[in-house]
Amino acid sequence: PLTAGGTVHLTSLEETVAQPSLIKATPSHLPLLTTLPETASPSHTLILGGEALHTDHLATWRAQHPHVQVINAYGPTESTVNITDHHVSEDTPDGSVPIGRPFANTQVYVLDAALRPVPPGITGELYLSGEQLARGYHGRAALTSERFVANPFGNPGTRLYRTGDLAHWNHHGHLTY
Repeated sequence: PLTAGGTVHLTSLEETVAQPSLIKATPSHLPLLTTLPETASPSHTLILGGEALHTDHLATWRAQHPHVQVINAYGPTESTVNITDHHVSEDTPDGSVPIGRPFANTQVYVLDAALRPVPPGITGELYLSGEQLARGYHGRAALTSERFVANPFGNPGTRLYRTGDLAHWNHHGHLTY
């Protein structure tokens, strides 16, 4: 900023950058966030995704920011990013943090190799369906047909996206990745 005399006074970065209210990052960013000044972390919401989240990865950051809402999100690019989320609370059990339930107008299935649903607690491959799905991979017909398959649970012509990720439904009806 300029003073009345026209001199420039530089301020530290910490003084000029406002604290974000929301940050979206991967769980691998948590150790970095714990080493940065308080103003580098969000004041309201932290959305984590892109890899599995465990409660022990979150503990140190959460202790420093107990009032910030933490959301564990899941969704590959083929589903135009997030398709499920889980709001982390004191009730979230230790261990793997669930990725939650599907958003409105989306469907998520945990299936076996024959595209049959597996029971809660049993691990299967995660499949996605809904309006948000990509049409396929540009110029890559073989990969598109491998990953975007006919949806046996939907209307004719609808597709499932085969994520290749493994998950299961827990006893609360949430997905765990």
